[in-house]
Amino acid sequence: MLHHFRRLQPKTSVVVLSFSAVLATCIFFTSAAQSPTAAGLNSIRAEELREKLTYIASEKFKGRGNGTRELNQAAEYIAGIFERNGLKPAGNDGKYFQTFDMYTSNLGPGNSLMLKTGVPSNTKLKVRADFIPEAWSVNGTVAGQMVFVDKKSPPVPSVKGKIAVVLEGTGPTDDPEFPQNATLARGLENDGAIAVIVAEDPSEADRNRIVSLAEAFRDDLPTRLTAMGVVDSPEYPKIPVIVVSSSVARDLIPELRPSQPKVEAAITVDVQRKTFKTQNVLGLVEGTDPNLKAEVMIVGAHYDHDGEANGQIWYGADDNGSGTSALLEIAEAFGTGTARPARSVLLCAFTGEEKGMLGSRYYVSHPAFPLNRTVAMFQLDMVGRNEDHSSDPPEGVPEEKAADNTNTLNILGSAFSPDLKTVISGENDHVHLIVRFRYDFKAEDLLRRSDQWSFLARRIPAVFFFTGLHPDYHTPRDTAAKINYPKLEKVTKLAYLSAFQIANAPSRPAYVNAVAPK
Repeated sequence: MLHHFRRLQPKTSVVVLSFSAVLATCIFFTSAAQSPTAAGLNSIRAEELREKLTYIASEKFKGRGNGTRELNQAAEYIAGIFERNGLKPAGNDGKYFQTFDMYTSNLGPGNSLMLKTGVPSNTKLKVRADFIPEAWSVNGTVAGQMVFVDKKSPPVPSVKGKIAVVLEGTGPTDDPEFPQNATLARGLENDGAIAVIVAEDPSEADRNRIVSLAEAFRDDLPTRLTAMGVVDSPEYPKIPVIVVSSSVARDLIPELRPSQPKVEAAITVDVQRKTFKTQNVLGLVEGTDPNLKAEVMIVGAHYDHDGEANGQIWYGADDNGSGTSALLEIAEAFGTGTARPARSVLLCAFTGEEKGMLGSRYYVSHPAFPLNRTVAMFQLDMVGRNEDHSSDPPEGVPEEKAADNTNTLNILGSAFSPDLKTVISGENDHVHLIVRFRYDFKAEDLLRRSDQWSFLARRIPAVFFFTGLHPDYHTPRDTAAKINYPKLEKVTKLAYLSAFQIANAPSRPAYVNAVAPK
């Protein structure tokens, strides 16, 4: 799970009923549709989960850092279990791997920013002190008139063909794991801007913020601190974007008021990328219904973590060896049980979650099944420990103690699909967990901090299986010995049964526009 907790009707062969009514009456699509077998369910065992998780979170994989050889070895291990259990490859070129390019960024030598104000002189600013390009910015040189965009003071001026200057923090914040400045700049690009200058708050007249941004370009940072992106991501703007310091902003913004003469800038961005191949691992359980097998229920878990640094390994046993081992046990349940639902089930081991859900973001832009045929998604992330943390009253987060949570599970996201809540609640009668449907709103944005958000943002019903935070979260102390394996077995069984039911039901679960309660 990401480490920002604090800053944290389809075609049918029967009469279509409501989703809840269908579940209550246990109507199935065709005679070919099956029910989960006892063999499949019973194959999910605590000891097998322990074996898999202990291996995934061992020194062999060195914390599964993004861009490392060990993460690729973990992907091979996952693909091998998919293959042994008869799952079909659903990646590129008939393989289990959905391969794509990620990158890290270094600051090139050619970055420059020149301002031409009303005074007949040019001011050349210093990179790393006065300005810094965004690590994800495109390269290039742009020159033109600047215009200050202050959406709090309409009318907003046209930015077409101009360099837009905007205060940081004034853009959309619906996705806390995607750079806010990128969303802000993309909107200005859509309005015709040729570049964007993001100004730090002029009232905070120190340059430490720019210095800290410059630190992100260091090439000696450990994996867990290294910013990463995806090559050719459609989410990022395709124009140069830089950030200027608060002291520069304090002098510049008054020069951009409508009553002042035109002010121009010349910007050169030179960000050098180091690219590397990475992969999601995709295994398919093909459905039995000739028509409905083209639709898919997704069960996902990210398998990356923070890697190693200074002689220590961030093992990532709960985050997310727990979800990964659960995913592998579900693969074995389908392989052992032989039963198949009407729709297909796609098991996805995502990479890059710790770097901003990069693997799942890539998947929804390059889906193995069209998104309009994706009926629902489950994310298994941190499902092996007992919730244990202090309270956060403004965010609606109560204090939790580990001793009170030995049999509890949180489900996040059900507000956006009550149908999923109905399924999970019903299947829990076979498992007997204490399931709490909560943390959908506020709660320090937990719902938006794992891979299910990539699907919810596309209006696909999705929920996050999550047993809660604990003091070892994102530390080297998150080890396999601390996992509650009997509870992990129950969580895995609940996910398997619920996914099977959704894939087998006559109608699809609905997505609803949920609003946070006042």
